[in-house]
Amino acid sequence: MNKELIFYGTGAAEAIPNPFCQCFLCQNARKKGGKDVRTRSMFRINEQVLLDLGADSLVQAMKYGDFIHLEHVLITHTHEDHFASMMMSVRKMATHRMDRPLHYYLTDKAYDLVALYRDNPIISKGSVGTMEENGIIQFHKQEFGIPFYVADMKVIAFRGNHLGNLNENAANYLIYLKNGKTLFYGLDTGYYLEETFEELKDYHIDYYISECTYGNSVDPGPGHLYMSACLEIFERLLEQGTIDSATKIYLTHINHCHTADHDTLQRIADESGFPAEITVAYDGLQI
Repeated sequence: MNKELIFYGTGAAEAIPNPFCQCFLCQNARKKGGKDVRTRSMFRINEQVLLDLGADSLVQAMKYGDFIHLEHVLITHTHEDHFASMMMSVRKMATHRMDRPLHYYLTDKAYDLVALYRDNPIISKGSVGTMEENGIIQFHKQEFGIPFYVADMKVIAFRGNHLGNLNENAANYLIYLKNGKTLFYGLDTGYYLEETFEELKDYHIDYYISECTYGNSVDPGPGHLYMSACLEIFERLLEQGTIDSATKIYLTHINHCHTADHDTLQRIADESGFPAEITVAYDGLQI
């Protein structure tokens, strides 16, 4: 398997099965395995670019492809299941790594985390400042709505309706892939802000990856999406021309609470009647 457009993980913060939980879904995952086992969400664009570098990165790299030639990580927000600080030290420990730094991109207030790491070396098992000086890692602050380039691909960050550890809005990324397609990564997002709907009117999405954290539940609360809220957002984006019937939609970041197993969620998506294809993603799925 090449390292292009792969879901390295499709679970939420505690994964499925949650190791402390004996709910139906966790017990089902332990028994059934396969698509019902979900590690924390992460997505590989290509050899060079990754979306988030989270808590299950080590095992995911063993299963779906190493990070030897990884150069860029787009961080959605500062929650630990999306940004695991330990991975900076893991790169430092590599005895034969690339001689270029691993570039981290954070938007808006999320970048304040960098100063916290620099001032508190105990957090990252060593000095972040020293790792920066030695070319092991490098941080970049980006602004919402301002295009920037990563590995020769244009990237734009949109403001998500989900708050990270620093009370920052998560970044939902639109990426212009080298094959000419656009990919939108909407993790974590909650129900879209009006400004985000408005800004997306100017763009078209070919591959649309959306969180569906609470699966088939009914309005579990703010900060995340569930199937009926996803479909409502998709309908609005369809009406405004951001997506169309040819757009490929993928659901990910799925929680073990208030949800259903993989096959049930896929059946709900299939029976929704939405004109674009909706796929419930699973760990290892390659677009």
